[in-house]
Amino acid sequence: MGGAGSATKKFSRNYSKTTLKILFGMSGNECAEPSCSQRVIAASTAESDEAVIAQISHIYALSDDGPRGKKGLTEAERNHHSNLLLLCPTHHTVVDTQHETYPAQDLLRWKQTHERKFSDGLAAKVSDVGYSELEVAAKAVMATDASPNGSPSIPLPPAQKIQKNELSNRTAHLLKMGAAKSHDVELSLRNAAQLDDLFPHRLSAGFRAKYDEFYADGMRGDDLFDALYVWAGGFNSDPVRQGAALCLLSHLFILCEVFESGR
Repeated sequence: MGGAGSATKKFSRNYSKTTLKILFGMSGNECAEPSCSQRVIAASTAESDEAVIAQISHIYALSDDGPRGKKGLTEAERNHHSNLLLLCPTHHTVVDTQHETYPAQDLLRWKQTHERKFSDGLAAKVSDVGYSELEVAAKAVMATDASPNGSPSIPLPPAQKIQKNELSNRTAHLLKMGAAKSHDVELSLRNAAQLDDLFPHRLSAGFRAKYDEFYADGMRGDDLFDALYVWAGGFNSDPVRQGAALCLLSHLFILCEVFESGR
């Protein structure tokens, strides 16, 4: 070690806003260590605002010779949300200090299990989504400066679109959960259209504009879906509000208003 050609590459912690939103949005507000239920964001009090308690741990280290180092990864791959865990301060210290005891494969399983737990909890909340939650989520999306344009695309069957967009089983499961409320979303949009006939079109235009922005940034597949989901309200701490955002996105996915259909 230490030869002239063996210098360790130095990378920096460089998390995009979207990465952080996805990471926190899929955390369920809990430490990812399987036995820990420590909140990663402490609730506000009468005297204080919310406080971020979580610390970000790299599954594969930020540097080649760090805890769980893996050569050949780019800085972007090391700082991607798929390589990050939210842990409480105690477990962050433990997994990095005793990294031999906590190999990368174990931490990847933690992440998969933790995000599955979040998805299962979200499924229970989708049933609580009502017209008022859908209205709030829709208005948040429509705050985007986007106008309807073009003609509606010809729908593809959801299964084909999932395959075309290379979406994982995890994302397909989320879409299925959200689609359970598609009828309610349709009724909500019809009611809104009685007061504003362009409401449904501006809603889909808002999603599509954000989709195009994320697509231009190089996002594809699950990354693009997650980014749209947290943008639509998935980062909100209210799980019912999270469910409403998922219902809107799933409904528009089915209608082929959002995501690849023919490109």
